[in-house]
Amino acid sequence: MRNEQLLPEMITLNRNSKYFFVVSLTILWIFLLRRLDNIKMFAPTMETVMFDEQYCLGYNFLRSQKSYVIYYKKIKTDQNFRFREDGLEPVTLTTHGTSGIIEEIEKTAYRWDGPISFALFIDFHSKLALEYIADLHRCDQKFREKVSVHIALRVSPYQMFCQPIQSPKSLRSCEDFILNQKKYRSEIDAPFELYPFNIMRNLARKGAQSDIHLLMDADMITSNGFATKVKKISNEMIDGKNKNALVIRIFEFHHKFFFVGHRIPDIQKWFNVSIETEKVSTWEIPYLGAQWETPVIIHRNDVYNADYFPARIRDVQSLVRVYLKVVQFQQFFFQIYKLCRANYTFNLLSHVFSVHEGVKIDDTIFSKAVSEHSRKYGRNKAFTRYVKEMDDLYPHTTERCGKFQM
Repeated sequence: MRNEQLLPEMITLNRNSKYFFVVSLTILWIFLLRRLDNIKMFAPTMETVMFDEQYCLGYNFLRSQKSYVIYYKKIKTDQNFRFREDGLEPVTLTTHGTSGIIEEIEKTAYRWDGPISFALFIDFHSKLALEYIADLHRCDQKFREKVSVHIALRVSPYQMFCQPIQSPKSLRSCEDFILNQKKYRSEIDAPFELYPFNIMRNLARKGAQSDIHLLMDADMITSNGFATKVKKISNEMIDGKNKNALVIRIFEFHHKFFFVGHRIPDIQKWFNVSIETEKVSTWEIPYLGAQWETPVIIHRNDVYNADYFPARIRDVQSLVRVYLKVVQFQQFFFQIYKLCRANYTFNLLSHVFSVHEGVKIDDTIFSKAVSEHSRKYGRNKAFTRYVKEMDDLYPHTTERCGKFQM
């Protein structure tokens, strides 16, 4: 009889214990989540897509957030208004690189007077670059207002799907980050992968927040007020339909290494026009051959680079060669040649110019190995494919542009 009386009490006690256990576990779980968040949690912020079964690509990991002062009130505007106060489409500087080029991008944010689209290549070894560049975007107003960041990483062996790129929440205050910025940057390891130049260049263009693009590598320095000076004439001439490309004069201190790639005619005319008038103008110049490399301004809808060339093979020759400080190799040849074959007109801009920051003199053991790998496994196959592609797409411009040369 006594046991029968205790049974309901035991059942009630058992239920209370289970309830207490569930509540306690829930509270502990919430506490741990908050604790982990205070340390560092990663939240998915950007979906990525597989490209060529080799890379995961993601757009707008970080998006420029320019604000304006209107009627003495600082407000954030919508995306379509950024750098468009005058009703004109801004010229976006599209560039790319690894973690080793981030410092140049920081400087560019202070030199360039328009939006910047930066494609960043990372791997497991350089994942700290995400934390650093997220802090930079959060703490540096110029960088935040101008720069959008897009991400590319090589997939792992047997990886079938691309995962979201996750944005780190750092414990660092902006004061601490700015004070120790050089130290934090030095802690980032460079990626130990073949660098896909043309994929990165195309990623920066496709992720740009305007339709007019200046194609230029991060270690190129532009003249003051470049974006503002060329904005009006770029809107007049670049519309994605009329097949115009605006050419930028390069003043290279290392022309003795590769003068043929950087030469642009009419130097005296360029100086006279630039000095005698304040209005930026253009005039047509001829295509200067398969080894010609120069930065150009083109439209989002204009031709893109051949994305199948391996690392360290000249690839802007099909748009025009550029040196990248990380591995310095010919870049713009492919792009320019493709513009020529597509029957574009090249127009030299007055008043504005660019200068290369420097030249890497000595190859490292790794860079030599990369170069040899590219030549052995990629050059001939990519070259044959590219030549056939140009002849199939543009059969009537071979005489104008000549045969492509590596």
